[in-house]
Amino acid sequence: MNRAIFIPTALSLIAGVTDVTSWLLLGGFFSAHVTGNLVVVAADVVTGTPPDIVALLAIPVFILTTAIATTVARRIGSNAPRVTTVLFGAQAVFLVAAGVLSFTTHASAHPKDGMAVVIGICAVCAMAFQNAYLHIVPPRALSTAVMTGNLVAATVAATDILRTRGEAPDARAKWTASWPLLAGFIGGCLLGAGGATLFSDHAAIIPAVLAVALLITVLVHQTGARPAPDAPSRLDGDQSRTV
Repeated sequence: MNRAIFIPTALSLIAGVTDVTSWLLLGGFFSAHVTGNLVVVAADVVTGTPPDIVALLAIPVFILTTAIATTVARRIGSNAPRVTTVLFGAQAVFLVAAGVLSFTTHASAHPKDGMAVVIGICAVCAMAFQNAYLHIVPPRALSTAVMTGNLVAATVAATDILRTRGEAPDARAKWTASWPLLAGFIGGCLLGAGGATLFSDHAAIIPAVLAVALLITVLVHQTGARPAPDAPSRLDGDQSRTV
């Protein structure tokens, strides 16, 4: 699997694990699919139910962290490998923090307690850095947390491939770009659910391990590879370089 497919797939896997573990272990809130929290909070407001504190905090925290990630990336400039390292490093730090803190409390039993809220917010910050990367470094924005668009793209591509009996190169390209994201996220959801069942609160360490592994993989690749001087990126506009 080439880099253009590997990294989004790995990020989808991490997002799936993080989202499911936060949903199952922290009182039912989304750390990656933040728009889901908007739905939950809006429904709670209309029905008169006190909104979950983590779901309520997740929205402004995600926005603020994304703004911070963007500011940091713009200050670094057009050095895409460095931006990638910083954003992936921040993601790993927050997920490691959530994983470590999961060993200090029984968050699933007390999801509204202070430490459980901190664990959830760490997961949200990690996903904000991941999503900021997707909108800053790659030449086109991908979605590793919300799968609706990827499911539609994969379905349309598969339909066109079948309809033309494989004679649609654009459809094949779209299929190749979309199905790994679906597979990664679904795999992450299954891994997260299995981990939560087996390890309870300590399953928060799973996305941390995956994030650290991705960071190490990217660093090793950057050490042994030369940057592509003419590759497009959204860093500082369309004239910047990317990895």
